[in-house]
Amino acid sequence: MTSRYNCSSADSWDCPQEGMCGNLTSDLNGRAGLVDACLTQEEYLEKYLGPLRSSVFLPICLTYLLIFLVGAFGNLLTCIVIARNKVMRTPTNYYLFSLAVSDLLVLLLGMPLELYEMWQNYPFLLGKGGCYFKTFLFETVCFASILNVTALSVERYIAVVHPLRAKYVVTHTHAKRVIMTVWGISVLCAVPNTSLHGIFTLQSAEVGTARKEIPESAICTLVKPRWMYNLTIQVTTLLFFMLPMLTISALYLLIGLQLKREKMLQVMEAETSRNSYCNVRSQQQKARRRQVTKMLCEYCCLTTPPPPPPPLSRPSQHPRKRI
Repeated sequence: MTSRYNCSSADSWDCPQEGMCGNLTSDLNGRAGLVDACLTQEEYLEKYLGPLRSSVFLPICLTYLLIFLVGAFGNLLTCIVIARNKVMRTPTNYYLFSLAVSDLLVLLLGMPLELYEMWQNYPFLLGKGGCYFKTFLFETVCFASILNVTALSVERYIAVVHPLRAKYVVTHTHAKRVIMTVWGISVLCAVPNTSLHGIFTLQSAEVGTARKEIPESAICTLVKPRWMYNLTIQVTTLLFFMLPMLTISALYLLIGLQLKREKMLQVMEAETSRNSYCNVRSQQQKARRRQVTKMLCEYCCLTTPPPPPPPLSRPSQHPRKRI
């Protein structure tokens, strides 16, 4: 069997001893290191890092392109409208502006990095700083978007359920402070996961010599122990997924109940006003009937002829007695 190891290339590893590679396929006791030493560098990288380019790069690239065009246009238009029109600078629109900024950061900075990694999985050419920036960016905008939506839900709850308090709480100054706090918390909470990532490189599979790092295998991935990453993911899932989801669900449930209560009150007021109107109208009709009855009675009294006078008494026909 002819070895597939390319010993003629200038940057190839040191070749194993003659006959070593040929017997590895039939020798069940052969070591994995010897098998790796008989692979070319491209085969060795593909074995441990996967293919250089993703097999679904084209459809995902087209999907990302559509998302980029629609998202960039919509979010940029939102920012321009709110920034240029003073009438649109309401506390609610400030939260929408913050959400649009976080989406634009993902679209303009994060999506090109994702497409680049799908087009060429390795090596990662931006170095350690670029790896930190990529991880930090995605973590920050993800947390900021979740907290912005939560803060917007709280603001809507106060405006609907407590309208009198909203005049003092839902203000421009308060909205700006909340948004700055949201981004500050997002930046701080993105640091732990970012610190767990870095540049990882494979080592060569040379036989009989010291292993060397392969610069072409550099990737941006997890470099710290897995348990630290799992713990970080569990904490962030609790703080930035479970709690916001429960909070938003509870707030919108209360908003829905308040709106239903107000609708029922409106219906009851409408029925009350309708009943009062009907009562007033019936009373008016009764008064009119009484008036008509009175008028008829008076008319009847006026038009009824008086009874005839009694007949006059006649003088007696009997003659008087003479004395």
